[in-house]
Amino acid sequence: MRAMNVTLEQARALDALARHGTFAAAAQALGKGHTAVLYTLRTLEGQTELELLDRRGYRTRLTPAGERVLEHCRKLLAAERELEATCAEIRAGWEPTLRIVFDGVFPAEPLLRVVKALRAEGAGTRFHVSSEFLAGVEAAFVRDEADLMVSVLPPSLPGLRSYALPELKALLVAHRSHPLARRRRGTLQEEELSEHLLLTVRGSDPRLQLSTVSLEMRSTVHLNDFAAKKAAILEGLGYGWLPEHLASRELRRGELKLLKPSSGSTHAFLPKLHHRAGVRLGRAARRVVKTLTGTEPPQ
Repeated sequence: MRAMNVTLEQARALDALARHGTFAAAAQALGKGHTAVLYTLRTLEGQTELELLDRRGYRTRLTPAGERVLEHCRKLLAAERELEATCAEIRAGWEPTLRIVFDGVFPAEPLLRVVKALRAEGAGTRFHVSSEFLAGVEAAFVRDEADLMVSVLPPSLPGLRSYALPELKALLVAHRSHPLARRRRGTLQEEELSEHLLLTVRGSDPRLQLSTVSLEMRSTVHLNDFAAKKAAILEGLGYGWLPEHLASRELRRGELKLLKPSSGSTHAFLPKLHHRAGVRLGRAARRVVKTLTGTEPPQ
């Protein structure tokens, strides 16, 4: 089957004839001569090997085949407009894609709000936002060639520019029905904690310096994300650390109880936002950095 090289000029001519009704009106709309439009449409019929125009009456009309071909010609013209808009956005500084990976302990809402605001303003950038945990964040940043990374662990990758983010608090909690939560007096000792399941997200990391790190080798369940961890804690399966923003509502309701071990019941995460120092950020990435950190990134 031979290739069909339908051109945008042919598509515009067929569309103009369908919209304006006569060759003269179509030619005027296109800024071309009458004979040029006639020739263009004859070549389109030759390309498609179809009779696209019914020329028998006073007014030239599209045949049923012409109507079907017109549908696809208009798709070509729409694709042209989208391509023009995309190129204009890129020339204006909007990056084609922006990849962001963040640690799941960090709340997704601030990231999603700035993405929503950018989309509402007409940014054509395609956003890819994904969560990982601990060392997996940096691994995904490298593997996926992401542009921005929010991590609670200090990265090992050299050549990064880093910005401090607000402190995040994690709380050691259990469901109110859990034996550890029902204990009334005094602080919990490590021996008491070790009798129960400690729930973690894919295992902890010594660099976090959690007060429960010595318990992880004894009785631990590793879960895939904080949503699963929170669900398991609410089911009474075990106890564990939850970000304050995920636990605050249930703590107010009394569904979760703050545990009070001698080693401490709160932990502060110090997240940072990173990007490669030698890469010039586009408008969307710069907006994300400024919104989250309050700092204008370098040009």
